[in-house]
Amino acid sequence: MTVDDAPSRISAAEAASRLGVKRETIYAYVSRGLLTSERHIDGKSSTFDPAEIERFRRGKNDRRPGRLEVSVASAITEVTDGSVSYRGHALADLVRAGHHYEEIAELLWTGSLGFAGAWPTDERVHAAVQPAVDALVPTATAIDRMMAGVVAAAASDPFRDDRSVHGVTSSGRILTSTIVEALPLAARSGRGTQLAERLWRRLARSGSDQWPLLNLAMVVLADHGMATSTLAARLAASTRSGPHAILLAGLGAVAGPLHGAASRVVHELFSDAEIHGPEAALATVIQRDGKVPGIGHFIHRSSDPRHDLLMDQLADADLDPPRMDVVASIVSLTSERIPVAPNVDLALGALTYMADMPPDAGEVIFAIARSAGWLAHALEEYEETPIRFRPVGRYVAAPEAR
Repeated sequence: MTVDDAPSRISAAEAASRLGVKRETIYAYVSRGLLTSERHIDGKSSTFDPAEIERFRRGKNDRRPGRLEVSVASAITEVTDGSVSYRGHALADLVRAGHHYEEIAELLWTGSLGFAGAWPTDERVHAAVQPAVDALVPTATAIDRMMAGVVAAAASDPFRDDRSVHGVTSSGRILTSTIVEALPLAARSGRGTQLAERLWRRLARSGSDQWPLLNLAMVVLADHGMATSTLAARLAASTRSGPHAILLAGLGAVAGPLHGAASRVVHELFSDAEIHGPEAALATVIQRDGKVPGIGHFIHRSSDPRHDLLMDQLADADLDPPRMDVVASIVSLTSERIPVAPNVDLALGALTYMADMPPDAGEVIFAIARSAGWLAHALEEYEETPIRFRPVGRYVAAPEAR
């Protein structure tokens, strides 16, 4: 937002000076939602509220017990309340321009937004991945299958440790494409050109021509700053792990129920509402979990642009009208009772439910989409000092040993 050069606001350099940190750290605080900034009238620099800076300074040493604050400067994605930008390009503009996920990945990796052709599937890699995925027990999760595929691909790749830009991006294209092809088909055969179209055939049981919705979901999920899985990827990159290990690090974090899996609970909420009605379904989930899935966000307190962009398209989609009615009823009931903005998990859960995908499809979509961001952050981390993340352990004796 453009503001007048009011004397009540201060520059990023002055804010950094008052906090005793580098200017890059100030912008890292902004990307994590710890500080807010406004665009200077020149359209290039940012300004800060000195009162907020002072409150932040006083609270720096008053963090919640057990919480670790890690500041990582990055030029990849800027995340502020209600706004996301990839390499300086507003996410909303990228969506309106109709860019495919492959183009967004190239933007994150190289900083260049140009034409990106179809991502290839290497037959040699596929021959190693498919048997490894098929050998898993029926109870294996979708993330289990993806991790098994990555391990098999790494074991068969003599260039698994190539950390050059060309090596990482080539591995990213081939590996992501191969993992998608290794997933079981939902209800139709055939191959598409775009990655989202091919993934749609693996997940959706309806709306064969609606795969652009999935492309949109993948675009808005491609990166989101220093999320937990992204930090895990950067930690692996700091030890100079190769691209396969980077993806495993990210998948390991996504495998936990608190990151990447929230859309499953949203999907199940819609399914329950279809059977028992929206009021009963919502009351049940609140009683069970004490909260409504897909509502609220640490950074996006006013609105999550990813939710808005995806949900707007879903509202106009020709998928399943009765299921759209279920989604609309839950959204309406939730907005009446809870004055908190919804997040992207609500829209992702709505997509998987309306397209008749499995409940865990959102986890697959999230992981596939976020792989572009993980590799982008790995490439950036390779330029930093190795093993720079070194927390200091503080030994605390067990009660009986004191």
